[in-house]
Amino acid sequence: MIGPVQLLVFGFDSLDKFEGNILDQLEAVAPLNAVRILDTLFVAKEENGDLLALELGDLGDEPGDEMLGAIIGELMGFSFEGEDPKTAPGEVSDASAIGVSVDDIQRIARDIPPGTAAALMLVEHHWATGLRDAIANAGGSMLLQGFLTLDGLAMVGAELFATAEAMAAIEIADALEAEAVVRSIEALATIELAAEVEAAVVAQTILGLVEAGFIEGADAEEAVAAILGDAMPEVQATEEGN
Repeated sequence: MIGPVQLLVFGFDSLDKFEGNILDQLEAVAPLNAVRILDTLFVAKEENGDLLALELGDLGDEPGDEMLGAIIGELMGFSFEGEDPKTAPGEVSDASAIGVSVDDIQRIARDIPPGTAAALMLVEHHWATGLRDAIANAGGSMLLQGFLTLDGLAMVGAELFATAEAMAAIEIADALEAEAVVRSIEALATIELAAEVEAAVVAQTILGLVEAGFIEGADAEEAVAAILGDAMPEVQATEEGN
């Protein structure tokens, strides 16, 4: 299942400051299950208006997956390996559809100023897959989406900071509690293992004494109990003639 997919676009005055740090951060996000980077495309617009898709090598990093940027590139109308550029589909009839359309993406590409660059990312909110389906099943539809502006964040900054701190404290407390439980289980398992080893050693010793004739087979269980107490394994003693 694919969760809601969001398009992020970042503009850059130039590519002079690219040192691979952005790509490193993308790789750090990629393995997460809650949020996944589906595709990333870096583009640069030349002074004559031509828009070029950039490879990782152009950004000062090692070459990577050849398919990187293929999904966004197709939405933008780029042609790959000799394919003809695809045109945007017709208007969506559902007026309640809120989001970035193919026309919007191609308009963004046209609006990139000459001499600058941009990074486009498709981010899947995998955590919201079930929530999206539940809302749709209840007859709900999206009316608005987007990130708060800096002005909006500034208005509620103190409240957001307090909430984030409280959530972080809860997460830390839960993590510490879980770690304590794990350590307790490991300690108990070690103690139980030690008891089992001790019981096995005693049982083998008593069995050896029985086989050597120093202890009667009928008394073996009593001997083990005297050493270990009531919690003990059964001793399989053999006697001549039995």
